[in-house]
Amino acid sequence: MDIPKEPRPDLWIRDLETIKVFADPLRLRIIKLMQTPQTVKAIAAVLEIPAAKLYYHVNLLHKHNLIQVVDQNLESGIVEKIYQVTARQFMLANPLLAGADFPTEAASAIFTDLLQETVQGFQQALAARDSNEAMPPRHPFLSQKGVRLNDAQLTALHTRLDALIKEVTALAQEKAATDEPRYELTVVFYKNRSYAVAPGTLASCRQRLDDSTELAEV
Repeated sequence: MDIPKEPRPDLWIRDLETIKVFADPLRLRIIKLMQTPQTVKAIAAVLEIPAAKLYYHVNLLHKHNLIQVVDQNLESGIVEKIYQVTARQFMLANPLLAGADFPTEAASAIFTDLLQETVQGFQQALAARDSNEAMPPRHPFLSQKGVRLNDAQLTALHTRLDALIKEVTALAQEKAATDEPRYELTVVFYKNRSYAVAPGTLASCRQRLDDSTELAEV
């Protein structure tokens, strides 16, 4: 059995093989459930998957130091291991920077998990928002904008976004050990391939968030 350790606040995953193990939809769900000590049987019950089908994934996570054995049960002479994550948050290099070596399926799993977590967190924050708060509120905030840019404008905007992300990253490291409220920032910036229309043409098939200040400033 491992020597149980309290999960560290965060852990960087830098080697490609471990990133591949981490970036699997099912294993991402297992990791989330193992934020607290869990047996494979308990995880199987939540996921509604036979325990026998989970052992391969659990063993991979354990082999790559993403989870650890923190205790064990003994029932009728059978040892049942209890697992927990090795870190509260796993940090990994942006898959977009890894090039062709990073499997498309793994990158997709990471991005999907990130966006789903953002949706869930935002919905919870929105439901808990004080209705008496002045408009627009400081939190939660959602805004979607579409803009046409030339190369110079794109470079300038990207530089400013990069600076903001670095600023927030530095603040996160500085405040990691405090008990102050935690806020989340998700930045998604991409070239919209579905808007291949001439400048000045409005796509009316759906309403965009930037059509209304009230919608954008929820």
